[in-house]
Amino acid sequence: MLQVERFDKIKDYLLKNEYADIKDLADMLDISTATVRRALKHLEKEQVVDLTRGGAILAKRGSLYEYPYKIKQEINAEEKRRIARDAIQRIGRNESIFLDASTTVCAMTQFMLNLQDITVATNDMNIAQNLINAEYLSVTLIGGTLRRHYYTLTGYFAETTLKDLCFDRAFLGIDAISLRGGLMITNIEEVQIKRKVISSSHEIIVLCDHSKFEQESFLNVCGCEDVNLIITGKELDRKLYKKYTDAGLKIILV
Repeated sequence: MLQVERFDKIKDYLLKNEYADIKDLADMLDISTATVRRALKHLEKEQVVDLTRGGAILAKRGSLYEYPYKIKQEINAEEKRRIARDAIQRIGRNESIFLDASTTVCAMTQFMLNLQDITVATNDMNIAQNLINAEYLSVTLIGGTLRRHYYTLTGYFAETTLKDLCFDRAFLGIDAISLRGGLMITNIEEVQIKRKVISSSHEIIVLCDHSKFEQESFLNVCGCEDVNLIITGKELDRKLYKKYTDAGLKIILV
């Protein structure tokens, strides 16, 4: 099989399935996994795909496109785990915190089961489920309308509940960040939730992997100046790090 034919078959597979596992591609094309990895790296350079742990997804398409939840979990998963572990160190005893609907924020839950005297509020059903056996945490699930396939509760009831709450700190996820556009997300249902949390919290900590920088999505949540801290991976380009810190943002690389 010619190399160009191999590329076309991989692209066709991704168009149909959005996600491709390296082993599945190797079996389908009857080639080695090493050859698949080389092909995916070539397609990544052409901005056709984004590499994930163990596979690839189609490169993000337009400001309204949002990856399926399962794919979000896979993208930069090890980096997200490092970010989450660092974020836990920011939580003190007897604090109230909000955990945003985000796969990076959700990764915090694996480190929270032994925390004590913390009140947690969230509108993410996966986060609440992950903390169900946390004996010393008080967990409040903010009710609302279920956003299908993303495990998020939004809408009038969630927004009304948040009006009466106040948090020591909030951990937020985003889809994109730029100095021009601020913090941005793709779907309109979550914008007001995030804005209400920001206005109700003493400290705003944004958790995002390095791929979110210098990107733009459809909807602005807030300006970069409205957050206190951004925690991201050490993979962030040093020139970008300097550009954002020179603009006044506090960023921690982990």
